[in-house]
Amino acid sequence: MKKALIVGSLNMDITARVDQLPKLGETIFGTSFYKSCGGKGANQAVAISKMGIETIMLGMVGNDSDGYELIENLSKHNIKSSVIVSNEITGRAIITVDNNGNNNIIVIPGANFKITKEDIDKKMDIINEVDVVILQNEIPLDITKYVLKKSKELNKITVFNPAPAYKFEKEIYENVDFLILNETEFEFIFDVKYNDTNAILSIKDKFGISNLLLTLGELGSILFTNNNILVQEALKVKAIDTTAAGDAFIGSFISKIINNNSLESALKFATTVSAIVVTKKGAQESIPTLDEVNEYIIGVN
Repeated sequence: MKKALIVGSLNMDITARVDQLPKLGETIFGTSFYKSCGGKGANQAVAISKMGIETIMLGMVGNDSDGYELIENLSKHNIKSSVIVSNEITGRAIITVDNNGNNNIIVIPGANFKITKEDIDKKMDIINEVDVVILQNEIPLDITKYVLKKSKELNKITVFNPAPAYKFEKEIYENVDFLILNETEFEFIFDVKYNDTNAILSIKDKFGISNLLLTLGELGSILFTNNNILVQEALKVKAIDTTAAGDAFIGSFISKIINNNSLESALKFATTVSAIVVTKKGAQESIPTLDEVNEYIIGVN
């Protein structure tokens, strides 16, 4: 069985449902409130595990009830925990979701930002045993760079989801096989419009990006490879909550890639998974299992 390692964040999500997202300086009433296990790293780990891939999660939580709940939650989703417990508070995310499923998110990193290169060095045996290493941007950037470099030295498939978005040095992309990001992140990082194909190809060449995958929400996705441009339309569904849709897309896309499926079929599959996610509330609990995805595909065909 193929193995995936996710190196990234584990957060306790605190979500408020509202009729519409507040404007600057505005105070509004919410309609409901709930806590759930999240963090981009953990969300992607849950997504790829639910797709039938043996999954390991490496990250850091605090020595508190939220931290231990997050670790226990990994076990519930058949994810092997390589999570370190620190004296810093567990990371948290404050999420607001409106009636159209749109959201905004504030991340308080906590323990996620305390992981060190020494911690990674102690886990090199894990990196050595997996097929793919997936990272986001909710841990320190120097750790992300370090893990990507070490992973490529071991000839692993590397995936980087730069969210939240920063400006990055060119060297980080040299160790990335799949750069996956949404249009907002892309435009912030590279200062070009997501729909300017020539500019994207120029950026891809300039930074030496092997595969650049843009996720565009209801507009679908576009994958720029070294030889081709693949366009995938989104499925038409009624969105309730877009939280974790991008994470589910990444996890399900990579689950197909490491099992040697075509890029086209991987894109189509990931699009289906993310469409299912946005029709449900919450983060990890909204991600379907492989059986549920297959049943959905049968139902719409």
